[in-house]
Amino acid sequence: METTLDLLTLTDDEAVALAVSLPDPWRAPLPTVDQANRESLVQAARRGRRSLVIRDLAKSDGTLIGMAAEVAKRLASGLRAFFLLADEAGNWLPGGVTVYLYGPALDAIEVSQTIADAGVHYLRLAPPPGQWQALTMLAEGVYADGFADVAGQRRQGRPAAALLHVVRPDGIRFIRVTPGAVTTGRGPVPARFPSVAGAVSWLLA
Repeated sequence: METTLDLLTLTDDEAVALAVSLPDPWRAPLPTVDQANRESLVQAARRGRRSLVIRDLAKSDGTLIGMAAEVAKRLASGLRAFFLLADEAGNWLPGGVTVYLYGPALDAIEVSQTIADAGVHYLRLAPPPGQWQALTMLAEGVYADGFADVAGQRRQGRPAAALLHVVRPDGIRFIRVTPGAVTTGRGPVPARFPSVAGAVSWLLA
């Protein structure tokens, strides 16, 4: 049975502070922090560190403790896959479903991370089996039925595609899924697949 002890909720600032301790760069988006601006990241890390200390998730020197330390340990096992919605130009839409999966392998996910457009990160330890399959089902849903009409998405722009990524030893590979079509994510002439299942096989090949 899942309990609140399995879930760590962080603000963008707290996520930046936690990311400082990770061996790999932080790839997940931060809706309320300008990730391209170094000063913005520094200020966010300072605010986040203070907040983690107040919440008893870090010592005064910034060392993570408790649930934050456990989550950081599991995140360090590596980013394995992520799913997000994008506009026509490929820009992330915060109002859509955004999920990142971490673990030693796709069939051994240790942390699932869901990101809300308000800049809140829900990090779930030891999520139920089938996390990767759940992302492929989201892609199947977009392919078959298109995008749900959500008010938050309307304010930020209508989704044009769902992007499903896999982190491989040779880099990141992803597919672009739209209603009735699925293609490779890059290239002047993207390869087209007859089904999401076929595209997923290419992702994992």
